Amino acid sequence: MQKGSALIPIVLAGLLIILIGFYLYSTNKATDKAPVSPVATQKSDINLYSNSKLGFKFEYSKDLTAVEDSEDSFNQRNAGSASKRGNGDFRKNFSGYVQYEPGKFLGAVVVLDSTKSFGKNPLSIWVFDNPNDLSIDVWYGNYWYYPFVWGDFTYNGKIKIAPIDEATVSGKPAKTGIVDYQPGSPKFVYLSKDKKMYLFRVIGEQGNKILSTFKFTQ
Repeated sequence: MQKGSALIPIVLAGLLIILIGFYLYSTNKATDKAPVSPVATQKSDINLYSNSKLGFKFEYSKDLTAVEDSEDSFNQRNAGSASKRGNGDFRKNFSGYVQYEPGKFLGAVVVLDSTKSFGKNPLSIWVFDNPNDLSIDVWYGNYWYYPFVWGDFTYNGKIKIAPIDEATVSGKPAKTGIVDYQPGSPKFVYLSKDKKMYLFRVIGEQGNKILSTFKFTQ
């Protein structure tokens, strides 16, 4: 065998090694330059609100604020025009008008936008004691304009805005009615559960979106 012929396999082996090395180097460089998925690097823009005392939770956008509310703060915000929510002491007014006490207040939560306005805020949730486990229809018959004053106290007005549309919130049956003459045309949702009455005031697409995430935790 000639000496040159013996070198051919060695040269071919060397070329093969060089080609494999070049391929691996190119593959690694391409991987290093691959774009990073924006979904993996984005931070969540959703907050979770949870209230163990009232037994529920919901999600809301980080450009909103969720705070606890109360009857006292509801009444105290009547003083200034920018924060006006009603006209005087609602419990006292209710008792004076119908001659009996309204439902016992247990707690409330409101979701506010950047304006911090309670007039057109996306969602309000008020919770009342319902020891006799009244149905939604009976509760509405007794307490229909408390704590949110509709502006029409007549019997016909009461019938017109009654919650007659069926709905589901957190897997529980509910009833809704719309008050189109109030700012934002709010939708009021009534839900009875575990001897409590939940009253939601929902305004706009944002309010509906938050309500769709509402879950009972008890």
